[in-house]
Amino acid sequence: RESNFVVKRMKEFCKVAFSSTLDAEYIIVGGHSIYFRSFFREFLPRESNFVGKKKKVVNCGAVAFDLLKTNVNGVDKYMIDEKSFRIVYGGFK
Repeated sequence: RESNFVVKRMKEFCKVAFSSTLDAEYIIVGGHSIYFRSFFREFLPRESNFVGKKKKVVNCGAVAFDLLKTNVNGVDKYMIDEKSFRIVYGGFK
């Protein structure tokens, strides 16, 4: 698993993504493939065997997915809908 600092930053990003001050239906995010692999590991179900949990997005690759939010006992929880993944360009290696 990722360090507490990395997970905290990922959750902060998710919070911003769902913020009422962000007036957008879609968000496009660029970044390092290792970050995205870590993001997939954190927010996909533990039992998921999704390729992106083990392999990186290729250089200049692009994927799309739905990030979901729920609230459990007053705590916001974020997750990726695995069925929503779409390879826009490139894929994983």
